[in-house]
Amino acid sequence: MKETIQKLLKIDRRYLFLLLTLSILIPILKPLGLPNKSISRDVKNIYNFMEGLPEGSTIICSIDYDPSTAPELHPQATAIIKHAFKKNIKVIVLTFIPGSTGLIDQLFEKLPAEYGKKYGEDYVVLPYMANIVAVITQLNSNLYSIYEKDKDNKDLKSLPMMKKINNYKDIKGVINITGTAILDYWVAYVGDKFGVPVMGGVTAISQVGYGPYLQKGQLKGLIGGMKGAAEYETLIKEPGKGTSGIDALNVAHLLVLALIIMSNLIMFFFK
Repeated sequence: MKETIQKLLKIDRRYLFLLLTLSILIPILKPLGLPNKSISRDVKNIYNFMEGLPEGSTIICSIDYDPSTAPELHPQATAIIKHAFKKNIKVIVLTFIPGSTGLIDQLFEKLPAEYGKKYGEDYVVLPYMANIVAVITQLNSNLYSIYEKDKDNKDLKSLPMMKKINNYKDIKGVINITGTAILDYWVAYVGDKFGVPVMGGVTAISQVGYGPYLQKGQLKGLIGGMKGAAEYETLIKEPGKGTSGIDALNVAHLLVLALIIMSNLIMFFFK
């Protein structure tokens, strides 16, 4: 028995690293869907808002992150668009970050076909704009004074879903997924000024800073980091990269914890 224990204690660490790698890789390749019972109120508020919208409603989804924050934020954006498509909610997509344009193309490459949605009828992608304050304040009076064309240079007014959209009065809400401070602008210049419901998705490290906005009701809901994305995927019953990422972290943490407990027990009983 002692010989077996000694062999275990002297096991090549490379096998442990391999085991840890597998514990992370397997859930990423195939989400396990581990139970997620601690869904935050702020995430659920966005879900409830979307669920409460009548079919055919229109929202703005401002996607403002680049590849550096995409691992946390892309699953959030994906989950929001999936929910909108499932609920037959029309989406106007815009951005104020140049690096977001490629990620937006990636987001809408396959997703619309999965839900039977058509460009111009169910969603529209607007071109990158630089001056956020000028744009989002002007949208209150006339959207077409800022955006005459879509990202493909098509006449925006000619698209079926835009025929009854002129300004914020025709928009039910704004969801901003961002790795920057752009959400602050949406809250101050659109939510507070024009009374449009504003919600957001941010990185985990930025989440705490939006507590005051949530407490005051200036921000109607918030998704934070990959955990928030996993929570939203749980609510819409669509496991994705948020779920797989959290599954991988949970399994890896459990493995490390089990190895620590096992090694300490062995040292205690067989020292």
